[in-house]
Amino acid sequence: MIQKFFEQQLAEWPLCRQRYDDLSHSMRRSLYIYNKEYELVFNPARAVSATARVEGGKVDRPCFLCPAARPAEQRKAVITAPSGHRYEMLVNPFPIASCHLTVVSAEHERQSFAGRADDMQYLAGEYRDMFFFFNGACSGASAPDHLHFQAVPQSEVPMLGWSREAWAESGVTALQPEITDSDWKNIVAWWDDASGCVLWRVIDRKAHRPSQYFASGDEQLLISPASLEFCGLIPVVRDTDFQKLTPALLADILGQLECPVRLVHVGIMDEETISFSLSTDTDSGSRTLTLADLGEGESRCFFAPRFTLRGVMIGKSFHWQQREDQTFTGVLKILRKNRMLHAVNILPVEDYLKSVISSEMAATSSFNLLKTHAVISRSWLLRQMQARASREEDGAQTKSGLQTPAVSVPMAGVAPEDICVRWWDHDDHDLYDVCADDHCQRYQGITRIVSPLVARAIEETRGEVLVDENGAVCDARFSKCCGGMSETFDTCWQDEDYSYLQPVEDPWCDTHDERVLRQVLNNYDQSTSDFHDWAVSYTREELTELFERKTGLHIGTVEDLIPLRRGASGRISFLKVIGSQRTVILGKELMIRKALSESHLYSSAFWVSRSESRPVRFTLTGKGWGHGVGLCQIGAACMAEAGKAYTEILSFYFPGSKLQRL
Repeated sequence: MIQKFFEQQLAEWPLCRQRYDDLSHSMRRSLYIYNKEYELVFNPARAVSATARVEGGKVDRPCFLCPAARPAEQRKAVITAPSGHRYEMLVNPFPIASCHLTVVSAEHERQSFAGRADDMQYLAGEYRDMFFFFNGACSGASAPDHLHFQAVPQSEVPMLGWSREAWAESGVTALQPEITDSDWKNIVAWWDDASGCVLWRVIDRKAHRPSQYFASGDEQLLISPASLEFCGLIPVVRDTDFQKLTPALLADILGQLECPVRLVHVGIMDEETISFSLSTDTDSGSRTLTLADLGEGESRCFFAPRFTLRGVMIGKSFHWQQREDQTFTGVLKILRKNRMLHAVNILPVEDYLKSVISSEMAATSSFNLLKTHAVISRSWLLRQMQARASREEDGAQTKSGLQTPAVSVPMAGVAPEDICVRWWDHDDHDLYDVCADDHCQRYQGITRIVSPLVARAIEETRGEVLVDENGAVCDARFSKCCGGMSETFDTCWQDEDYSYLQPVEDPWCDTHDERVLRQVLNNYDQSTSDFHDWAVSYTREELTELFERKTGLHIGTVEDLIPLRRGASGRISFLKVIGSQRTVILGKELMIRKALSESHLYSSAFWVSRSESRPVRFTLTGKGWGHGVGLCQIGAACMAEAGKAYTEILSFYFPGSKLQRL
């Protein structure tokens, strides 16, 4: 239909035909920015659009898209979308590509995308060879007074030749965007055969035109980027500008206008075989990738509105460890490294946070608790992302798994080889920003229900983080239950002190109110009881076998457990384990918990008693669940139930920090 309509229009409209002919003979050259092609096209006819006088999304002239103002030769093809909205397809007389269409609303209405996503999806799915785009009223639209889309052939859009990984990093998604205010956005959509669905990219703008546009003399460049420029097709209206543009200059221009895409890479699972299914228009069957399908270092990206990973392990090494199928939005990236396949979910930070809040606690929790967790989860995440970016920029090699630092502990009678001090932290990961399990933050995609209340909590705190006295984003840690006193950072991780992670006496978390606990504890968490005050007991033989099996250290029969250093909450950071053949020192907090339990002790805030009756028995009497640093989730839930605002809760657990919107 499109080709026939287009050819008839050119046959009847000589001036329009001449412009398309001129474009076909135009000069072209390519620039590359981070291996992504951008094609420059010398196209003087586009000066009308490039120099359009648009101020604040408004123009002072008659609408040239309304029927009364159109050239007599211009024909229309009427399209009625399933939504009932009527459009008129027109051949654009000032083309950017060999076939350039404008799809104009039959009604004269402002250029706004609100309520039109279904229509754009319909157009992209119906005309599968075309690439559709929408320029917001303040984002390159030369006709902000009349709603319209535009379309060019997919074959002429350089972005569609970029790698699929570059698509993912540019924010391409198969999930239809929810947009109410589109003035400062460029939006593109196209049918992707390989994915079997319509793909989208939304470019958030921070300016209408770059500084070079308003410069004078040799510094001026008459370039006014809109959707296609961000997708690699750059019409240039002056020969001097065409010759002057370099990759660095073009990157600077686009960078002035585009808000950076804030995406997070979440490691979901690491297996030799990964089974998954994609929910698309053409493919909902199961797929499996094995090590034989990818070479070392290779990756594949999959785009679908939703995807499901089979048999994801959750609660790794904890007492609630189990496998479940989990469903996600965003991009699925599967890569091979170190003879393992790694499934990574790439998605916007705010979408990730919606799932984290719903995974870490019930989506029906108190609103102020949800807002509190939105801020600390966002703060913690951005801090980790910044750290990973810094490591990559510095070329630092990330350590994976266990880390053995040089530490100062009482050494009397202990050889260096008998000191086993390790911790697990964010820089365990070098293939993604964070993992999806308790090691980082629980993230289970859309497997957990995201309630409207969670979405509202994320939206009302959008961009809000905690910062320290120097303006740096806080490393905002949290755990289930501090046990009455929060802990310092260095008890659990590196020997570093943070002003906002200081001991806080917490009377809130000693509760048995099931209604409150259900807000924080998922179904499998609720199998845990008495986590504020708890006790475990082992015979000496049981403890000896357990210790040797969990640590791999052979020390003979365990004779005593002696805490060497405790934090403010009573959590042990260094523990001397005396054996009949050898004495060792364990640290830090999590290493101790791993060594003295089938999974993890609830915390390292325990006191040891030893009975001398036969059999000899060690009893560990403890407090709290988790490392205890930063926010206590159960305490925060109780504060929210008592009517405390999220700002009060944050100030209580992170003294000296400030709330700031990025």
